[in-house]
Amino acid sequence: NPPYIKKSIIDTLQAEVKHEPTMALDGGDDGMIFYKAIARLWSPKLKPGGALMVEIGWDQKDEVTKIFESEGLKHIECKKDFSGNDRVIVGTMSA
Repeated sequence: NPPYIKKSIIDTLQAEVKHEPTMALDGGDDGMIFYKAIARLWSPKLKPGGALMVEIGWDQKDEVTKIFESEGLKHIECKKDFSGNDRVIVGTMSA
């Protein structure tokens, strides 16, 4: 569950979310800074068939999918939460 909220909208979040430390929310200007780092640093460490999974914001599926693809992950799929929102991206290293 990396920080994934765009820096520009942190001040607009619900009061209960703002109780979190800023560093737990701030995903940089585009909300993608940690996804880029995680994919770049961890994809090379996966064994064939290994998977990388991250929690995402409801509107980040396409962007995170592109990041995973750019780092060589395959069979990328998105899992929904109980409310039907996109919530987890899973990418697998080719076997």
